[in-house]
Amino acid sequence: MAKIDPNEDCPCGSGQLFKICHAPKVKKITTPTITEEIELRVIPEPDPETASVFHFTGEGTVCFRGTECGTAMVCGQCKSHLTVGIPRSSVTGIVLRCNNCGSFNLT
Repeated sequence: MAKIDPNEDCPCGSGQLFKICHAPKVKKITTPTITEEIELRVIPEPDPETASVFHFTGEGTVCFRGTECGTAMVCGQCKSHLTVGIPRSSVTGIVLRCNNCGSFNLT
């Protein structure tokens, strides 16, 4: 994602500078402290069109990030965080491919 200069117009279309409009709101979003780690089960690579597989290709290993809770789902192979701050009930029935070790993890 491109970084927004604080002195440019806010992308929301308000006509205000980003530093006045949305920058303060963005800075308040923080990842919660992890209080629980749920280890996911590693499975073989699913056959095409048999499962929804998410593979985050950016830096790091977190596919989904939220602020709702202190739960992290970790790779069953290398223990890297794959989700952070999202309740387990919100991420079910999908496969997360670990960006660190390449294993497929069932949620």
